[in-house]
Amino acid sequence: MSGGRFAGRVALVTGGGKGIGGAITLALAVEGADVAINFRTDSAAAAETAAQVEKLGRRALLVPADVTDDAALAAMVDQVRAGLGPVDLLVNNAAYTRIVPPDQMSLKMWRRIFAANVESVFALTWLVKEHMRERGKGAVVNISSTSSLEPDPDMMAYGASKAALNHFTATAALALIKDGIRVNAVAPGFVRTPRVDTVDPATRAEMLRASPLGRAGEPEEIAALVTFLLSDAASYVNGQVVTASGAP
Repeated sequence: MSGGRFAGRVALVTGGGKGIGGAITLALAVEGADVAINFRTDSAAAAETAAQVEKLGRRALLVPADVTDDAALAAMVDQVRAGLGPVDLLVNNAAYTRIVPPDQMSLKMWRRIFAANVESVFALTWLVKEHMRERGKGAVVNISSTSSLEPDPDMMAYGASKAALNHFTATAALALIKDGIRVNAVAPGFVRTPRVDTVDPATRAEMLRASPLGRAGEPEEIAALVTFLLSDAASYVNGQVVTASGAP
């Protein structure tokens, strides 16, 4: 396959082996990008997604790393540069989620959630921005959540971390635009992913009832929005958090 909006560009997707991340990986490949697929533990899913990327005629590179490990992140970025080239497009999708009552939330758990959902995003964005500066152009999309906008005591830490991510998105967009780098975020609502299957049935049913469309979103719908924001068609969109939840 040749051509596409991202022909000749290199993308890095964290948590890119399955779910929303996997759909984003494939959408980027369809549009011509070579994709580095980060994952932490599910090597089988990542390998399957990489195989699909290669079937599309694009290069795929598996880059296992825990995004909360600073040294692993730096090594991963070096591996991508060596294997595919400098990063043009970054999708910060990897995240850690815990749904627990407030009295079960510990400081250790709080810190782990923020390390995965906020600190890693800053660290990785600041690593790859040097690649983008070299080319005078780049785009970053952070995967947030509607939990950042809707207070829920059982998702206290997760929602707070995603709200912090929203603020980082806006301020990083202002800081980096001078280098030709745009930063935006997508805040999905209830989306049908492998992670959702681990949520208890009553909670899933409540999420479904709360959807005005009467259904969950599909990973491919989120991927379509992410690829738009990464593309030159969104060149006048910067520092925005775009919700995708089937609701106003």
